[in-house]
Amino acid sequence: MDLLRRAIRSIINPDSSLYKGGATVMDFLTTMMTDGYKTWSVLQELAEGKQSDPPRPVILRNLTHPILVRPGTQDAHTIINNVVRKEYDQMKLSTPPKWMIDAGAYIGDTSAYFLSRFPDLKIIALEPNPSAHEIAKQNLKPYGDRAILLQKGLYISDGTALFSGESTGASIAETGFKIDCTNVSSLLERYSIPFVDILKMDIEGAEEAIFSSNPEIWLSRINMLIIEIHSSHAKPLITGVLTDNGFSMKRYRSIWYCQSGTK
Repeated sequence: MDLLRRAIRSIINPDSSLYKGGATVMDFLTTMMTDGYKTWSVLQELAEGKQSDPPRPVILRNLTHPILVRPGTQDAHTIINNVVRKEYDQMKLSTPPKWMIDAGAYIGDTSAYFLSRFPDLKIIALEPNPSAHEIAKQNLKPYGDRAILLQKGLYISDGTALFSGESTGASIAETGFKIDCTNVSSLLERYSIPFVDILKMDIEGAEEAIFSSNPEIWLSRINMLIIEIHSSHAKPLITGVLTDNGFSMKRYRSIWYCQSGTK
């Protein structure tokens, strides 16, 4: 299916109404097959709703607990991608994962999915955006101490940075409001984690700075890196670092699955 999608993308502009219409059809069909028409209708209603309306809980087959969705935001679309269509679960793991870092957790949808799928998994979820963090806190609360949610961004070091933007596109920037940051090495030390089975990194461009700052220090303790690379000029850098450190890379849609060769 992904090969077909990529072939279509090479022919049809992804920003065109034709391509977007086809993507909507795919979302509809997948949601219908997994959760039914009623759930699709609820998600569409929320996507088109007013941001002033309160969040509503949605029950999904792939989640143990209902998830809160904010009307008039990207929440519904993100949930279809990450929970229904399993965008971050296109991998093969030899053993059930024990530790995961979810950098760019948004409303906690991906964390909730993996916590539902793997009952022994613990996740450190990072989301610096105050509004998204607040919803993530409510969405991950039912999973108890298996979910550690931090209002921090993943970056090159512990400290602060400026943050700007809305919804899923918010990112570390040259202007904006101040957020707290941490890095992978600090998280491993703080929580006494010997090995991370899954590191998901969707941090809207900050990945370039992270991979320019001695990533080999922590890469040896990562089994699977799931990363979205947000710029074409960052791709050679990140690809080179991962290859030099023994990772193989495979693309699924806009996501790169990077498997360590050490485990």
